[in-house]
Amino acid sequence: MPATVPTTLSTRPVPGLVENHAAYARRHGYAHHVVESTHVWGPRQPVYFRYHAIYHHLPRIAEGGLLLVLDQFAVVYEPRALEETFEGIDALVSAQPDDDALCNTSMLLLRNTAEVREKLRQLVDHVSHWAVRILEDDEQPENSLVAHVFPPRPCGLALPNGAYPNVQASWPGGGYHDSIRGVRPLVASDAPTWHRAGPANRWTPTLDYDFRGVQNLVDEAAALAAGEQPPSVALAEAALPDGDELHLNPGARIAFVSIYTHHIASYGRIHEESFARYCLRHGYGYHLYRKVPEFANGLTGSWAKPHVMRRHLAEHEFLLWVDADIIAMNQSLRMEPLVEGREALVGNDHTAWNMNSSVVGVRNTPAMHALVEDVCRQIENAPDRSSIHANGGDQTYFANAFRARGLITQAQVVDALSLDAPVIYATGDSHFVHFPTQHTPLRAASMHAWNLRSLALDAGG
Repeated sequence: MPATVPTTLSTRPVPGLVENHAAYARRHGYAHHVVESTHVWGPRQPVYFRYHAIYHHLPRIAEGGLLLVLDQFAVVYEPRALEETFEGIDALVSAQPDDDALCNTSMLLLRNTAEVREKLRQLVDHVSHWAVRILEDDEQPENSLVAHVFPPRPCGLALPNGAYPNVQASWPGGGYHDSIRGVRPLVASDAPTWHRAGPANRWTPTLDYDFRGVQNLVDEAAALAAGEQPPSVALAEAALPDGDELHLNPGARIAFVSIYTHHIASYGRIHEESFARYCLRHGYGYHLYRKVPEFANGLTGSWAKPHVMRRHLAEHEFLLWVDADIIAMNQSLRMEPLVEGREALVGNDHTAWNMNSSVVGVRNTPAMHALVEDVCRQIENAPDRSSIHANGGDQTYFANAFRARGLITQAQVVDALSLDAPVIYATGDSHFVHFPTQHTPLRAASMHAWNLRSLALDAGG
């Protein structure tokens, strides 16, 4: 075999990932092996296992042959041949997108030469000392360990032949996602990035990481291979529905309100389809605005939440705001068990907040009208509304109002899984699924995939 492609897995991969790696190997006549360490227990031992497995495989290919190591974050995007891509290169690992001193270890390219084998042995020795915590800086991540032996190449820098080896699809400060289809890297990845943070300057990975970005890349690579539009592109180019508003079942006891603007219409349309389907199934009301309404006093986006709630609260017994990055996943589940006996309803946040304003419900009572008026007033007087998260965003003001009335208690706050499950914890049985903190193309593609699961669940039920 001219080359070998090991797939190293420390967690269960997303559907289609191993098949993506295997299909690439078959295309070029490479050997493919799955090296799984899910049976290995401990925070560092799976990393130790991975590099010993790489050390095992490299000498077993032909002298001068190439080893392309991929993991659960890496997707073969443009399946070009290895020798053509890496001619004259003996070892290559790309850097994180935001730190050229740290490796993106989702892809490692090694040539079977005596020099590379010795460097790999040194890396294995380094990892072994790290695994038993006898390095001087034993808190550094795998990304730093590899960089000691194989200095990383900036991920945005093409090879001399114009090829991009491994491009990270997204990261907190921005994203290559929209340009990946233009540069067509051999590998596109969505790996957690590491950095130092906090008063103690400790190493920490991406917070709230989940694998939906990898699934999006698998789906996109499959679509491109089939000559089709990737889901994110199709969603962004789809025509907008007619009209600025949608009002379903206006006299219902329980109702939802929401807004999405043209900036986020690629995923707002998915939210609309999901909640329209849910509300028509159970007879719930649904008031959707496809642009911020004039009665919101010039506020933009999520800052207009309480004003839309104020507009419709008197029309229903119980009203719930729901963000446009939420779908109703298991549509057989009803709202009555959640709202029964409650004056207000909100989900616990999955991070450090004790409530999340992505779903906020209030009963049509004088006290709850006063709460909504209070939030409207606070937001109108906010010193900074320049971005969705300025001053903690609208969530700060909802939390202020709930806290002032003693409503952040078990009687009103339900667990994050019952009402508003973030996608990193969601399952097919989740009531609502929330897709926070992602760039618009990724969010749209993820919501699309989960909405297809919801439709399949309906069809099967």
